[in-house]
Amino acid sequence: MPLAYFNNLVAITNGQVVIQAANSPITELTIDSRNKTITQFPLFFAIVGINHNGHDYIEEAYEKGIRQFVVESSYNLSILEKFRDLNILQVIHTVEALQQFMVFYRSKYRLPVLGITGSNGKTIVKEWMHAFLSSKYKTVSNPSSYNSQVGVPLAVSLLQPSHQYAVFEAGITTADTMAKLALLIQPTHGLFTNIGPAHSQGFRDITQKIEEKAQLFAHCSTIYYCKDHQLIDETLLRLYGTQTTFVNWSFYNPKADYLVVREILATKTKLQIIASDTDNTFLTSFQDNASIENITHCLVYLLHNGFDPGQLQRSLLQLKSIPMRITLKAGMHRCQIIDDTYTHELASLRIALDFMQQQHYSYSKQTVILSDIVQSSTPDQELYKELALLLAKYAIHRFIGIGPIISQYATLFSMPQSIFFGTVEDFMQNKPFFQDEVILVKGARTFRLERIVRAIEKKCHGTVLEISMRSIRNNLSYFRAQLAHRTKIMAIVKASAYGNDSEIPAALQRHGVDYFGVAYVDEGIYLRNKGITLPIMVMNPTYDSFDAMVDYQLEPEIYSLELLDELSAFIAERAVQKINIHLKIETGMYRLGIEEGAIDQLLWQLKELPNIHVASIFSHLVGAESKEHDDYSLLQAKKFIKIAQYIERHLAIKPLKHLVNTNGLLRFPQFQFDMVRLGIGLYGVGVDKTIQSHLFPASTLKTIISQVKQVQKGETIGYNRKGITTQDTTIATIPIGYADGFSRLFGCGKGSVVIHDRYCPTIGTICMDMAMIDVTGIKVKRGDEVIIFSAEHSIDELAERIGTISYELLTQISQRVKRMYYT
Repeated sequence: MPLAYFNNLVAITNGQVVIQAANSPITELTIDSRNKTITQFPLFFAIVGINHNGHDYIEEAYEKGIRQFVVESSYNLSILEKFRDLNILQVIHTVEALQQFMVFYRSKYRLPVLGITGSNGKTIVKEWMHAFLSSKYKTVSNPSSYNSQVGVPLAVSLLQPSHQYAVFEAGITTADTMAKLALLIQPTHGLFTNIGPAHSQGFRDITQKIEEKAQLFAHCSTIYYCKDHQLIDETLLRLYGTQTTFVNWSFYNPKADYLVVREILATKTKLQIIASDTDNTFLTSFQDNASIENITHCLVYLLHNGFDPGQLQRSLLQLKSIPMRITLKAGMHRCQIIDDTYTHELASLRIALDFMQQQHYSYSKQTVILSDIVQSSTPDQELYKELALLLAKYAIHRFIGIGPIISQYATLFSMPQSIFFGTVEDFMQNKPFFQDEVILVKGARTFRLERIVRAIEKKCHGTVLEISMRSIRNNLSYFRAQLAHRTKIMAIVKASAYGNDSEIPAALQRHGVDYFGVAYVDEGIYLRNKGITLPIMVMNPTYDSFDAMVDYQLEPEIYSLELLDELSAFIAERAVQKINIHLKIETGMYRLGIEEGAIDQLLWQLKELPNIHVASIFSHLVGAESKEHDDYSLLQAKKFIKIAQYIERHLAIKPLKHLVNTNGLLRFPQFQFDMVRLGIGLYGVGVDKTIQSHLFPASTLKTIISQVKQVQKGETIGYNRKGITTQDTTIATIPIGYADGFSRLFGCGKGSVVIHDRYCPTIGTICMDMAMIDVTGIKVKRGDEVIIFSAEHSIDELAERIGTISYELLTQISQRVKRMYYT
């Protein structure tokens, strides 16, 4: 069924028709030209954001078959004059038009809709609620975390007449924005998860933040929340106390509608949920506070809405931790795995397939492993035909279906290779060989396809570096918002992107940076082999690397006349037609750079070298992050401007000029020039404390407990008996040591880790592959999670303990530590 027709869209948005070939149906919405469309009449909204301008991709979308567009009134339409088979609607703001369209579409449906908001846990509660509700109703929800001003309308567009229930989450970062999402979602019930510091910079104070989020519930019949969050309780009662039914719960307050008693057992948690007329007990394998709160939100809502406690218990035991985003993992035999094994329906599959298309730069083969689609109201024949048509839109080399139902429809799938297994066990016994390919694994939770992921992922020890790609995108957006118009961004990705590894540059390229900077030529070659097409500056070139630089289109930094002589000789020897260079000017760092006294000689040489093109002139501030060095920074900038202008004037060129790094671009906006260099700030650490509150630390280093021991008072721990127990002590051994990047300097109590939200100091020296931790007084067991650093437990503070910086800690993380990427 179409969402509407083009003429409906005109009336809804009050836009101006520029071209109309026909009153075509609108069968799906898209905002990204890279994503595949799966129906005949998609509509492309050219969204203008901080990181991108959708109008730049209209021609690309046209080439991919899209013929209906919504553009902004400021867009130059002359580029479309060569096309005549189009429907084009011009509006003032495309985001507003998208929202108006989906408010109209949402109004056609009458069904229970749960709207979820809060600071933390929104996506988990939404996903878990979807899982519970799907056992009884055909349910729709936001794919992934589509909870923004653009994401929510795209989620609402997934509503179909067959749906019986909807669960939509909504997130905001500034005031006066939730009311728009409330119109889109039109929830009948509301759930407020909690309140915390996340995304607080857009609000006057925490009370305003709660008030703004609560706007989602303006027309709800019932609002659910935890009464232990006192400010939420008070604010909701003040806003809606006379018009709304409140259902609340508490761990402590007997006046709450539901009193929850929790008991931590050896491997499970027992939850007793007591109301005035009911008393139910549930068991869950989760034991951490956040998960228990999220589960209780779900159980209270479902009990209050008449769900059978026995069915809830059965579903509860099937819940598993949800990676907040699709996860990238290293596979065996140089494969890459996309782990999306929690949910399986066509809307989320399409997102996963689009994500796979964006990841496969250096892979010639793509494999998709899918289970049966369960709990769908669509007849099997129709459902799997639709699935096969969706997969046919993508360049899938091999398809592997798992389950008795999908196997019945094997003939529908026309990939070069199609293999079917009745069960996961059948797959494990006859596992295909995987090599040099990207593999998407996605399935219903009942199939537990994570067993397949474990079987084919690269085997590493229990230490993992988790990297949030979303945090990096948010940090990039923050810095981009501080830049002057047209100022470019060079992303510095040397040392394997500050230890975060190879997937980062590809993501940054997709999100619109302009240049990359690396330290050595082999790093640049690696990026080229990973599909990076942007210009790459190499900061430490050598004569013997010039051949490779030309072959891989890398651009050397020239920091001395001697190096320029070597490049000149190489150009003559190889007959190079053109090479871009970057002139590094010495202004006071006294590391690498051309001295002011050598500039005239430099100019004379460059005039004799017409094959050399100066792409940029740059220098480096010594103390951009420190106010005490501001006078020196200003002197450096003055010197840089003088020399750069002198070079431009005498060579009659206008190259890019760049001077400031992460801290400098904010503290010295007048020196942003044509480009800025962003390095570790992209990862949300290592910046001035005044900036830190705006950023999201992207990396989490974690491991597990290998063994727990009881040690008597007076015993010694570790090499050279450096750790001495002053009381009967419980120690835990963890599989991370200085060979992994956990420095020996952290030994003997200088460092600590976090277990069950408590800081635990090291005891004894750090070994090559292991460390011992004092866990006295904490209930721990083998396999428990151990946090070395995370967003909540700062790497900057950890670095300060041993007198170093976060740069060093990140870049020292060994390549044997497995990297996992969350979108």
